[in-house]
Amino acid sequence: MMQAANVLDHGYVRLLNVAGPVRGHDTSVSDIAKSARTSFANYSQEKTFEDDVKLAKYLWRHEHMTPFEMVQTWWEVKAPIFVARQWFRHRASSFNEISGRYVKLPEEWYIPDVVGGKPVTNKQGRSENLDRAVQEDFREQLNKACEESYILYQNAIENGVAPEHARMALHQNHYTQWVWRVDLRNLLHFLRLRTDEHAQWEIRQYAATMRKMIYENINGLKEVIEQ
Repeated sequence: MMQAANVLDHGYVRLLNVAGPVRGHDTSVSDIAKSARTSFANYSQEKTFEDDVKLAKYLWRHEHMTPFEMVQTWWEVKAPIFVARQWFRHRASSFNEISGRYVKLPEEWYIPDVVGGKPVTNKQGRSENLDRAVQEDFREQLNKACEESYILYQNAIENGVAPEHARMALHQNHYTQWVWRVDLRNLLHFLRLRTDEHAQWEIRQYAATMRKMIYENINGLKEVIEQ
């Protein structure tokens, strides 16, 4: 299995695999329901898919979450560093990120189409009424700074500077990438938080894309979650 979608200007997310304990079929809410029935020594009991959906809905509604942990997902993500640092706060999962100590990072950085203004009512987030001329000036200056810093980065490596020090020249909007393994329970928690309107816009684009993918690849899940 591999499903991919582009996100932002140079980023992407790929669903590498989804796996549950029930063998011989595509992953579905039956993996969740069968896992829950273990509590009554009924893991192997045959039920209809409608029965499985009904049970999974009950589990979700009453926050019986352990059966959701029985489904594992694997993702490949390419995103700006500042998005990655928000992402890695979700620690109930496993990450393996590209290392700037070992490889030369690509000449790719994120320039937003819309530059937010300073928020009026709180300390985070942004307003949507920043003057267009200010936005364009910031975008141009940011891109110029990234171009210059990447030249510094390249020259440093060519002159013998260790990559682990040369990478210090790069910006928070430079792209990184990683593989992420996360169970369904913690994935759904991530998606709930990161699709919320208060989450930063950039990470919301990844979360919304991933939510669509996981609904398409776990049969019956959308019906369970959005009951």
